[in-house]
Amino acid sequence: MHYQTFRGVDMKEALSRVKASLGADAVIESTRHVSNGRAGGLQRDFVEVTAGTPLVETPRGPFSSDVTRGVQSATPAPAAGPSTSRAARVSSKRLDTGAERPAGLQCTPAPSTLELDQELRHLRAMVEELQATRRPKERALALLHEAGFEGAIARELATGSHRSARQGSSFLREWLNSRIGERLATSPGLITRPGRQLIACIGPSGAGKTTTLAKLAARGKLEHGRSVGILSLDTYRVGAVEQWQRYAQLLGVPFAIARGVEDFESTEKGSKCDLLLVDTPGRTAGDPKTSWLLPGCLKGVLRYEVHALLVLPAWLRARDAEQVAAVYSDAPASGAIITKVDETMHRGGALQAAISSALPLAYVCDVPRVPEDIRDASLESALRGLLTVDA
Repeated sequence: MHYQTFRGVDMKEALSRVKASLGADAVIESTRHVSNGRAGGLQRDFVEVTAGTPLVETPRGPFSSDVTRGVQSATPAPAAGPSTSRAARVSSKRLDTGAERPAGLQCTPAPSTLELDQELRHLRAMVEELQATRRPKERALALLHEAGFEGAIARELATGSHRSARQGSSFLREWLNSRIGERLATSPGLITRPGRQLIACIGPSGAGKTTTLAKLAARGKLEHGRSVGILSLDTYRVGAVEQWQRYAQLLGVPFAIARGVEDFESTEKGSKCDLLLVDTPGRTAGDPKTSWLLPGCLKGVLRYEVHALLVLPAWLRARDAEQVAAVYSDAPASGAIITKVDETMHRGGALQAAISSALPLAYVCDVPRVPEDIRDASLESALRGLLTVDA
């Protein structure tokens, strides 16, 4: 049997690719979880499925002859044992391709869709039976781990799940959602608050800080009629200044660059805008504190209510997201924005970082369209579809 490998972000996507390529009669050899091999925020996890098309065997009916049996016995079978692969065992049933097929030899048809459906139902019943034997807390932890929660927070959230788990998966998911909701706070509507507001987006490179600020600028001006100004501390990323110049021109808002604390203070004191949005460069744990200008810039701000929002991509693993929050703890962050929600089904890691750092969610962003794809955070939107896989 010739096997091929297919990948997907989850089992459903991987199996759909198997079916599209090999058809409904495909035989699954193995499944496993794999990574793209990168570390930190660039890591991606996949489900890998190895599958192939069914083999055609010689029938053992009236058309079987001594010649056929002789050809089959001429190919030695591999020794049976734990190390013998399925492909090796199945290949022992094949005819020697160098031998001539007897005249009139017919082949048995591949397994029907009905047979595959019956096998899938049998496997599903076995999985359900296995699930029923798991302890309630293990089922709760499985749901949380699938969503992206890890470590101590996952164990804390799962504590006390016995009664709900015994009532079924839907009750368990509802109970866990309420547990997460108790730990998660929100802080919506920052750009509509009365008085002058300064919002600085902080976070790793590629998290979506610039795009998020452009969305906030467009909403603030076009939807709420506020005067908006842009101030950028990001003079390191290639094309960052040019990108902001284009955004500012399209929106018709003032834009300035601050290369140091003095530039920042001068621009802030001279600003007449209701809403001052500040873009910042990314940083890593090894960067010297002297290169991180924002804390010093914000100390002298007196005319604005200051909000430093940590921008976290939804696909970050929990440990990586918590490390990002620790890197920016000297800002200090007063809230969080989750971006790129459309790029993952496991956004629990970003939510865990917000919970462990006591950062209320301010905004949630999807794809990078400006200004449509940003919305005020709410517990309902944060928890919707978070726990989807039965444990």
